[in-house]
Amino acid sequence: MNKIIITLGLCALAFNFSSVSHSTDVYISIDENGNRIFSDTPSSESRTHKVKEISTIPAIKVPQRTTASPLDTRDAQLGYQHISINSPVADSHLNRGELGNFIVSVQISPALHDQDEAVLLYDGQEISSGQQLSWQINNADRGSHSLQVIIRQRDNKLEKIASKVQNIFVQR
Repeated sequence: MNKIIITLGLCALAFNFSSVSHSTDVYISIDENGNRIFSDTPSSESRTHKVKEISTIPAIKVPQRTTASPLDTRDAQLGYQHISINSPVADSHLNRGELGNFIVSVQISPALHDQDEAVLLYDGQEISSGQQLSWQINNADRGSHSLQVIIRQRDNKLEKIASKVQNIFVQR
């Protein structure tokens, strides 16, 4: 019976020691150059340095992103705020040699929505439509031309915003 009590006592003692964290004492001293030296062995000039426990923060769960963020939804509800033809500049004289080539580029705010398209009107005629905001004009005739870009819904062609009509002059 005594052997059982002693064995149980030793087991309880072993379990108590296993729950104690294994920490090492850290000692700090300063050398002749003023540098701090950390060590696990004490010296005559060292003092015990208390190491604080590292705090931990549990990981946060990041929600999965839906197809439309609140910002995208807000932009779609508000519509487009601004559209302008950046190049060529209004009333500019384009000297493009014998070919008459130039690029039309547009800036809109907010960005073009997936369900919409940009349409380039050249002298009132639709030249191109799609998701691009830049077009190459080839072989433009000499003289005055008008440019305008409209943003419309792709499916029902409902116009949402249009740039100002801008005149340019091609010199060849």
